[in-house]
Amino acid sequence: MLARLGIERLVLSIHQASFPASADDIGHGAPASRRGRDLLAWARGLGFTGIALGPAGITTRENPSPYDATIFSRNPLHVAFGAFGADVHAPAQRDHVDYAHAWDEAHRLLRGIEVSDDELALRREAMPWLAIEARYEGIAAIHGDDWRAWPLSPSEDAAAARAFEVGQLLADRDHAAFVAAAREHGLAVYADLPIGISHRDRWSLQDSFLPGYAMGAPPSRTNPDGQPWDFPVLDPRRDVSALIAARLDRALDGCAGLRIDHPHGWVCPWVYQRGGDVKLGARLYESPDLADHPALAAYARVRPDQIDRSRARHDDDWVRALEPAQVDAYAAIFDRLVARVGANDLMVEVLSTCPRPLAAVLARFGLGRFRITQKARVSVADDVYRSDNAQPADWIMVGNHDTPSLRAVIASWSADERERRARYLGARLRRPLRDDDRELATAMLADLFLGPARNVIIFWPDLFAIEEPFNRPGVISADNWRLRMPPDFERPRPPDVAPDLGTALTWAIAAR
Repeated sequence: MLARLGIERLVLSIHQASFPASADDIGHGAPASRRGRDLLAWARGLGFTGIALGPAGITTRENPSPYDATIFSRNPLHVAFGAFGADVHAPAQRDHVDYAHAWDEAHRLLRGIEVSDDELALRREAMPWLAIEARYEGIAAIHGDDWRAWPLSPSEDAAAARAFEVGQLLADRDHAAFVAAAREHGLAVYADLPIGISHRDRWSLQDSFLPGYAMGAPPSRTNPDGQPWDFPVLDPRRDVSALIAARLDRALDGCAGLRIDHPHGWVCPWVYQRGGDVKLGARLYESPDLADHPALAAYARVRPDQIDRSRARHDDDWVRALEPAQVDAYAAIFDRLVARVGANDLMVEVLSTCPRPLAAVLARFGLGRFRITQKARVSVADDVYRSDNAQPADWIMVGNHDTPSLRAVIASWSADERERRARYLGARLRRPLRDDDRELATAMLADLFLGPARNVIIFWPDLFAIEEPFNRPGVISADNWRLRMPPDFERPRPPDVAPDLGTALTWAIAAR
């Protein structure tokens, strides 16, 4: 059916935390759990060709965001502990993550699981970061995760350090088992490469970062005030190629593809003075002569005559044009990515902004961008999110982990917007649409398959008519990252609520 529609990839997006409750998990999603493997069979039966996971790194007890997680170590909360014979104490609530319980339970269980010293020693030799992070874990168990508040001679909890290493062993085993099970079902697994850096990585890699500056997001259509992420910036004066190669090795372990979170940060990062206003920042490599950022001139990849001063410095066309050698410099990291993965299996999260250097890198490799159709202004013919403005290499979706769910979006539409959407979708599908929530939701799914984009992503809550948000961007909250797929996910949803993927595909084929 996908071939008839010209669709090459249909990927289910689900973060590890959201995998359905299973008797062998600890109240947190575990991809390699028994129900996680059942999900693979269910997804393949619906026609999906791949599963896109979230970032796999360790999160702190205070902040469950996987986009602030570690870049090398894997999160032990993702482990199906029951499969290793552990005495699991799971909470009664199973349709949401009980994050604090799961965090505490994982750390309790890891202290009681026996692994030979020889096996741990071999892993330390193979993975140099392991011993460094184990020491961090031992100190953090006593003094907390923020290393900036540690005393000069911190104490260390040897049992916590060892438990960390045991957790990495189990997490690696579960990851390998999940990837193998996905392959058996004919499903590709996509990893997620976040732009954020955890506290432990800031501690262990301090010499790799540019002093005085932080990375954030500039003002945009989605966030007019910008986003002050306070992430470290790789220092352009240092050779970080080995670090980047090691990150890719770890992220891609067994995976067929990769989602690149905020690719701007890898190509043309927006930086601001640490502790300052993100709106007053500038792009690291496109600031040859700014009076308020004189230090950035040393890193400029463009000349002053290539800057369009009539535009805001965050504007996509702040740089007028680029020469081939300049594009080579901007593309250095993507050269590695494409060599490792191939352009077809890179999901590049370009949303409302695409500065000229990033656009040049995408063009160099024939890479697509994201088209999030719920954000489209369908009455604006050239709107970047309209499905009919997509390119074949693009990845198209109704929403993602940072947007409202499909059900919530439709509920928020005014009468005028409902009419506009029905008219636009009806024209795309060549069929009249009723003013009905389920029919509109099904039409929104069908629209993804009409092209020109050949790669479709569906974020799992949109299949289940879940109204609760998965994540509220920019907020550290216990309410974020908690949604789990319903325990009875195989059961058909009530016909008056959830969109129907089969009907969506049938409508798309008829329209094509």
